[in-house]
Amino acid sequence: MELALGYMVLNVTPSRSMNAFINTGLRHRNAAVRKTTAQFLERLAEVMGASRVLSGKKDLTDRFIHSISCLAIDSAQEVRTHARNTLAFLASHPNLIKMVDRFAPQRDQVTVKDLINKCQKRNLH
Repeated sequence: MELALGYMVLNVTPSRSMNAFINTGLRHRNAAVRKTTAQFLERLAEVMGASRVLSGKKDLTDRFIHSISCLAIDSAQEVRTHARNTLAFLASHPNLIKMVDRFAPQRDQVTVKDLINKCQKRNLH
């Protein structure tokens, strides 16, 4: 299954693969499905690059930041790990905090900003 999803990330447009993952896995009841969603959103961010993910194109950036913010505070450890790795990857981009302010759910913004600050401090040392 993961092999097929990996090929999808590489061979389909980023917005289509992102929509497929978000629509099916973001709010799924099963933690394994949410983990796979977080894992492939992480891979998608690496393939696209931080500047393209945070380019400001409303639909792409909006849905990606919202999804990663929700997954970063998920109840399952495996889900949080992949989402936080994605935030760590994006933390080098100067506009990440602004994008979190604009697109992350209001209740999650403080927690996500704290995670980003920890990632940035860890990258400095």
